[in-house]
Amino acid sequence: MNLLLLFLFFVFGCSKQSNLINWDECGQSIGDHPCDFTLKDQNGEDWNLYKHYGTPILVDFSAEWCYWCEVAAEDVNKLTSYYNFIYVTILLESRTGNPADQVLAKKWADQHNSQQPVLYGWKPEFDWNFSGLPAFFMINKEMVMTGQMDGWNLIGISQIIKETQ
Repeated sequence: MNLLLLFLFFVFGCSKQSNLINWDECGQSIGDHPCDFTLKDQNGEDWNLYKHYGTPILVDFSAEWCYWCEVAAEDVNKLTSYYNFIYVTILLESRTGNPADQVLAKKWADQHNSQQPVLYGWKPEFDWNFSGLPAFFMINKEMVMTGQMDGWNLIGISQIIKETQ
């Protein structure tokens, strides 16, 4: 019996991903564990939110047609050199209103000199609530939602990021 428990602890207890977060206990409000998702990035690779447990993450919902999204991308990319966090952009639409795809995600990353993930393929059923673009959600290293901001304000987003450090 003790060997079985030791084996189970070794297999399941040593993983950085063993945070016990699951779909049943997630939400999109401050203080909630955000709901997990997996999307493709600009390189066609899968990017999963929960795999980054242990590192603060700033999720940015943007669209190619959104002027303030472009400004925010430039500014936040600069902040990645001052603070320890992953900046992930979820690109929703092209300038013509079509859903974002890998070509557009790659173009966005190249335009903004981003080494950070630019994702596409967002589905409304993922249900992250925001009222405007860009929309930011800050998640701390314990995978808890600690901040949200709709629209663009460099001082405001800097403070939200700083509070997770």
